[in-house]
Amino acid sequence: MRAIPFLLVMLGAVAGAACKKENTVGPVAGDLTVSYGGPSQTDGALLLLVQGGPLTAVRPTGSSQVASASAGLNVTRVVITGDLVPGEILRLSVPDVAAVASYTVRVEAAADRVTFALTDPTSYTTTVRR
Repeated sequence: MRAIPFLLVMLGAVAGAACKKENTVGPVAGDLTVSYGGPSQTDGALLLLVQGGPLTAVRPTGSSQVASASAGLNVTRVVITGDLVPGEILRLSVPDVAAVASYTVRVEAAADRVTFALTDPTSYTTTVRR
């Protein structure tokens, strides 16, 4: 008779251990890095459209100047000016770095820093990474 209560206690312990919830980590805020490539080595200004999620801050990676404004839900327009060269140009502070795949950046306009001539924005590429 003593074996039955012991078995019930053991089964309860095993079932409780099997049903234990995993500790899940919520969103982790941090920075995403934006890089660009294009046909010019003398870019002076870029107008970028950032889509995919909220931004808590936008900062240049170098000595460029940046201005940004909301353009709708999860859409931000960013202007970056300075001696821009292809490579890393921005840091985007986001509430969840795991959502990096949902963020996209598109060049809407580009201007030369010497002649101020506009460059075809479709000739530019961008990447967003952690």
